[in-house]
Amino acid sequence: MKKLLTLLILLCLSATHLLAQNPSKVTIKGLVQDSAGIDQPFATVMLLNPKDSALINYTRGDDKGYFEFKNVKNTDYVLKISFVGYIPFQRNITPSPDGVNDLGGLKMKIITKELMEVVIRTAKAPLSIRGDTIEYNASSFKVPPGSTVEDLLRRLPGIEVDADGNIKAQGKDVKKLYVDGKTFFGDDPKSATKNLDANIISKVQVFNEKSEQSKLTGVDDGKKEKAMNLELKEEFKKGSFGKISVAGGNEERWAARGNYNKFNKTEQFSILGFGNNINQTGVNWEDYGEFKGQNTFNNDNGDFGFNGNGGGRNFYADGNDVPFNNFDGRGFTQNYGGGLNYNFDNKKTKLNSSYFYNQTQLNLDQFSNRQTFLRDSSFSNTDTTRNNDFRGNHSVAFRFEKEIDSTNTIIAKGNLRFSNSKTNEVFNQAFTNNEQKLTNTLKADNNSLLNSFRGSGSLIFRHRFKKKGESIALSGGYNSSQSDGSDNLFNTTRFFRATTFEDQIRQLNTNENTTRQLKASVLFTEPLSKKIFWESFYNFSQTSNEVRRQVQNPVRNNERIDSISVFYDNAVLYNRLGSSIRYSHDGVNLTAGLAAQQINLKGNYAIDRNMPLLAEPLNRNFSNVLPYLQGSIEFPNNINIDLGYNYGVREPQLNDLQPVANVNNPAFKFEGNPNLKPERFHKFGASLNYWNPSTFGNFSIGSELELLNSQIVYNQTIETVEKFGIRTTTRPDNVDGGYRFNSYIWTSYPLIKTKLTINANGNINFNKSPSFVNGIENVTDSKGYDIGVGLNLTPNEKLILGLRGNFNNTDIKYSIQSQQNQAIRNNSLDISAKWNFAPKFFFESNFKYSKFKNERFNFDREIPIWNASVRRLLTKDNRLEVRLAAFDILNKNVSITQDGSQNFVTRTEALTLARYFMLSLTYNLRGHEGKLKKNDYW
Repeated sequence: MKKLLTLLILLCLSATHLLAQNPSKVTIKGLVQDSAGIDQPFATVMLLNPKDSALINYTRGDDKGYFEFKNVKNTDYVLKISFVGYIPFQRNITPSPDGVNDLGGLKMKIITKELMEVVIRTAKAPLSIRGDTIEYNASSFKVPPGSTVEDLLRRLPGIEVDADGNIKAQGKDVKKLYVDGKTFFGDDPKSATKNLDANIISKVQVFNEKSEQSKLTGVDDGKKEKAMNLELKEEFKKGSFGKISVAGGNEERWAARGNYNKFNKTEQFSILGFGNNINQTGVNWEDYGEFKGQNTFNNDNGDFGFNGNGGGRNFYADGNDVPFNNFDGRGFTQNYGGGLNYNFDNKKTKLNSSYFYNQTQLNLDQFSNRQTFLRDSSFSNTDTTRNNDFRGNHSVAFRFEKEIDSTNTIIAKGNLRFSNSKTNEVFNQAFTNNEQKLTNTLKADNNSLLNSFRGSGSLIFRHRFKKKGESIALSGGYNSSQSDGSDNLFNTTRFFRATTFEDQIRQLNTNENTTRQLKASVLFTEPLSKKIFWESFYNFSQTSNEVRRQVQNPVRNNERIDSISVFYDNAVLYNRLGSSIRYSHDGVNLTAGLAAQQINLKGNYAIDRNMPLLAEPLNRNFSNVLPYLQGSIEFPNNINIDLGYNYGVREPQLNDLQPVANVNNPAFKFEGNPNLKPERFHKFGASLNYWNPSTFGNFSIGSELELLNSQIVYNQTIETVEKFGIRTTTRPDNVDGGYRFNSYIWTSYPLIKTKLTINANGNINFNKSPSFVNGIENVTDSKGYDIGVGLNLTPNEKLILGLRGNFNNTDIKYSIQSQQNQAIRNNSLDISAKWNFAPKFFFESNFKYSKFKNERFNFDREIPIWNASVRRLLTKDNRLEVRLAAFDILNKNVSITQDGSQNFVTRTEALTLARYFMLSLTYNLRGHEGKLKKNDYW
């Protein structure tokens, strides 16, 4: 009995002792003050690991200086506080015996010259927030040696990087990326994030960059783009660094890539190069968009005024002048590319220049099915296509900025591109009626050559008067494009009726297109008060186009076919005069403006140059008054709201105005319309963005609506032609009615700070477009729904996990045949992992499951793609890396696209690169940081 009593007493004492132990979770709070005891609002507060200063948790003080970390582990921390103008505060925190650890008032010292050395020693912090700038200390976010900047960005709170390398910060797309404040291979952020090593980066800075017009005038217009700067470590700001990779595999697969960089305080020099036959082109549409011309009319080229449109941009004679190496996953490519980038910057003089060459050889085999709906019938055509396509281009760009003095600045910018392409296309088309009976077939063997040049240059002068906000800016520019191409067409048609007969078409098309544009612009800003500004602008451009398309019959001694040959010269005179009143104060920007716009279009066409005109000369004037409203409000609680309305005009493209038919494919004939009017529209837009600096969570929502008047649509006439079969003739016309609506939502939130983040996006778009098929109006009503949810998990320094699901639904309804309505489904699930599973060993894997479905045609296809690799760091300084990789392990890869529009729906399937294995070797010229200490494999 005594023994039992003694045991009970011991158990009670043990329980009491256990209850008296420190709690496992605790709330840590405090108040940020200055040395005089005055509260300091919105300071950045962090909990760091005492062992290596790694970031564990973070928050931001409120408007009274209070901060709080709820439900964190009750363990040792380093508390760090940073605030602009004050010495960073640091204190060690030990486990608390209570559930709340109240630190009370924490006093920060103002920076003085005497304390500067202390600041330098203690300033290192994982992150800091100064106004709209977030600065991350790269060394506080561990990534494996050999990682790229893209891998580092995936670790940073508040930054999202998708599977394609596109970057979001605080819920907004990062549009520009700089390296030490200087442009790196143009404006595409991926040129740096995919090519530079993470170990060379000291800091990552994210900020809002003002528009070019705002920089020129000094008046905030409320238009900002999210930008990022990669600050190099001191040892990399002087000297050279880079790396080289080579790889080989089965099925004769190979790849090579390298870069070399040499930087100092005023200069940067970089070289990139690559080659492979594994479908990695290294470029996309955005990389060289400015060389195609769509970026020719931005503000940096001096198109002042609201909307930033200098006019006439749609009058370029583009035709087939698009020899870019854009690759969308179809076929098999062999690619080469290389370029140079040079920057010079001594504050008053800035020069950025780059040269890039890239080429792609594409071999493509694909099958497509298209079903076209008429009022009371339908027909189908199936296409089997084989393409051998070569595309190459040289691109040169430069930008020079000189600050003459504090009031005068001059900017010069230029772009050049030389391109060539060769294409051999063999395709077979089979047409069937609504009873699934074969009506005709078309076999084509076509060859084409194209050489083109495009150049643009602009000069901008800015003068700021003594009066704040008063300025004048002048600009001038010259754009030119020229292309020379030929198409050698050989088509054979078999027509099935009571009897079967065959018809052949031989054509040799030569195409010469020339466009020249002279432009100028003036902008004057005058402050009416400290908050209200008056802006006036004038835009002028004169564009001339010349198109010579001659069609010959090789069978008849290259005799010209007059009915489809044309010489077309066109002149566009554009004038726009406008004015606006802007209110700008304390984050509120409101603008109301009005512009008068006039476009004069003149055109002549004949069979060939110096031959009689085929019709009366075209001489048309389009005059419009364009209102503009825009509002941008930045609230103190990190909420931004943008609202806008404008009435706009889209001019018809040159090809749409040519009255002579284009019949490169006799089954699909295109005719221009010289009487085509501009498309007019009312555009409404609204967006809201919220960012929480305490959690780094963000939320964005927005929508845009276009109501269309005199919309340009492409009407169809579908007929059965004697000795040919079914032919579709397309002609642009104006119709009233129609609208486009698009809305989006995006959110990202750290469920566990620095460990687990969830992001979600949604998109809804409605599109109503009337058109005519054989004179019968068909209204196509399209609705799209896109939902995506993702999780990013970084439980420790050695493991990164990602999970994402995307669900894309498109519903299309046709007024002429409701029974043909489509429900297209494209869904996918993506799982990825990066794991440092042993000293110097790393495993990476990605699995993507895609499902394509269209119940109308009983189409249901599943495609699982699994890639995996293992890599090992070699040598004492980790300069060498060997990797074994397997791609499409399940051997299921195939390219599938589904689309529907107007009165037809299409599905395309193409062969592409499937299962292969590769062994690669990478050498880093400087080696990697992160000496592999005991229990530290990073």
